[in-house]
Amino acid sequence: MTVEGQVAVTGEVQCYAVVGKVNAGKSAVLATLLEEDDDRIIRISPEPGETTRCQRLSLVMAGSERLRFIDTPSFQQPIAALRHIRALHGDAATQPDRATLQRFVAECRQQFPDECRLLEPLLEGAGVVYVLNPAVPLYDSFRAEIEILRWTGRPRLAVLNSKGGAGRAAHEDTWRAHLGTAFNLVRAFNAHRARFAARRQLLVALNQIEETQQGTLEATLQLLDEEWRQRREQSAEAMLACIGRAFAWRETGRYRDDETSMEKSRERLVEQLRLGYFKHISALERDCSQQLLAIHRHHIMQAQLWRLAADDFGPDLDLAHADTWRRLGLNRKQLTAAGATIGAGAGLGVDSIVLGHALGLPTLAGGIGGGALAFFKGDALPTLKVGIGDRDIAGGRQLSLGPPRNPNFGWVLLDSLLLRYRQILDHPHGRREGATLPAPGAHGPAGLVTDLPADRRKTLTRWFRACLRGRGEGDDGVELTALHATLDEVEQELTSTHTAT
Repeated sequence: MTVEGQVAVTGEVQCYAVVGKVNAGKSAVLATLLEEDDDRIIRISPEPGETTRCQRLSLVMAGSERLRFIDTPSFQQPIAALRHIRALHGDAATQPDRATLQRFVAECRQQFPDECRLLEPLLEGAGVVYVLNPAVPLYDSFRAEIEILRWTGRPRLAVLNSKGGAGRAAHEDTWRAHLGTAFNLVRAFNAHRARFAARRQLLVALNQIEETQQGTLEATLQLLDEEWRQRREQSAEAMLACIGRAFAWRETGRYRDDETSMEKSRERLVEQLRLGYFKHISALERDCSQQLLAIHRHHIMQAQLWRLAADDFGPDLDLAHADTWRRLGLNRKQLTAAGATIGAGAGLGVDSIVLGHALGLPTLAGGIGGGALAFFKGDALPTLKVGIGDRDIAGGRQLSLGPPRNPNFGWVLLDSLLLRYRQILDHPHGRREGATLPAPGAHGPAGLVTDLPADRRKTLTRWFRACLRGRGEGDDGVELTALHATLDEVEQELTSTHTAT
């Protein structure tokens, strides 16, 4: 979404210089606004003075540059610069103008290098995006910066990049009162918490301060909305494809079928296949999560695998183990609720098989609570389908394991992916800590599938059952529509939560 290059302001693309004091959060605001997480393009550092040159960063949509931002160096000597500009102007009865600032830039590069660099794009026609932290008191140095920016005569938007703190509210009122006399508009924007709606609102604010560019900016907003809708659709398609592949997967192997070694060979193979099956499902879920990250332009963050290994779950590493379900994104409360709403509401029958000691699987008694039982209705537990082939000439047989016989397995995968999706939407690009997208687990947020409307649950349940029968390729796309609506609701819930807080 961003293009880095030399500063070149033209009349074709509206340009805004992003200015502010050291550590005000200019780079973080740009990273979140432009969805750029690469430190090689936008470096976000706790060390002051990271930006030392003007850097062009562009909003690119539909293959063309729609907006251009210039990340400028911070003010270093604003009070001294203000006095020098006034001295150059020479008339105490009037305010310095554009001509005075041009003279300042031409004559004072050695004495005020950073101030001259940040003023250059403004004098070439760029608008002003002034980023500040309202938790910091309004010192005289800030007043000097604001006055210099006012003298440029360019459209000006002030962005209150709040980072929290006990003094935020008191200082914010002071800031707003002072900024209101020098800026066209003042908007709050937390670069570490802003989601899509907040990003869009900031672009709307640019539209409000630059009347001559309203048509162009409105077209950009339309493109932004359409791209976001496409992302939602792509995310839904990726999730459904993952679930479909999971239902279709069989882990296969061969074992010797003779009187002396049949039982032990089969036991060893079943254990191997069971571990392989869950590792494959874990990889499918992780790969889908990585797709979701790419769709939302998170190129650095990596999705964490489910930790499906023997040391996590002990000998009962299968879907009959309660910890497996919690690891896949549902706690006992969610399991119980899902059992009451999904199982009964959709009228599901249970088709399961209990594998005995002959196949080396543990008994299904113990180790699982009533919540998981409720999820699968009654006393039946989810087990993997088993298939044993005919004996070949060499005395061997093929054994296959998977998928779970109960279609409710799809709800577990879907819930895990929905939780991942919410985590992705909840992680702005300007927040660089946490390079790993954690796998949902027992101690993570509550699941989401039990909150779905009844008609949507029925639609998805029918699709899960079709997948189990190998007929998940529907032509009507109702499952895609249902999931698209669910992703929209996840986004709305996040937006309302952050608006309220």
